[in-house]
Amino acid sequence: LLGAEVGDPMERQWLGGRQLTWPSVALWPDFAPCLTELRRKVPDAAQLRIASGASLEIRGRDILIEALDVEGALRVEVADGASLRIARLRVRNRGHEFVALTEDEQAGAASEELRIRGYRLVRHETHEIVISEPGAYVLTDTDLARTSS
Repeated sequence: LLGAEVGDPMERQWLGGRQLTWPSVALWPDFAPCLTELRRKVPDAAQLRIASGASLEIRGRDILIEALDVEGALRVEVADGASLRIARLRVRNRGHEFVALTEDEQAGAASEELRIRGYRLVRHETHEIVISEPGAYVLTDTDLARTSS
């Protein structure tokens, strides 16, 4: 991911088969519809670290990431008309877990959608940064400051 430090994949077993699963990263198209835009929004990828088993979701048009370290789960959502500069953020929480379905669930006790996947996502903890009011914001550690309207 542009030179970022991304944790190794974890081996999991679904439906009797082994699968390597990398950290879960969802970059919404409004954040980075292409690599050129991603490079602009993460100018120093060496300052981005996503640990094995981590989950990262970023949604919003005007987000700049200067330094981010995720072990667990982080969700960032910034509304249109707002901007966020993540100057420095370190996230440590229990995150999300992919749990294989039991034999009973796979035999029909779970929904068809889950049976096709062979697992369910258990969300233990998620650090959420949601900015819904217009303005410019800067996040440094746990301090979110509005810099203008």
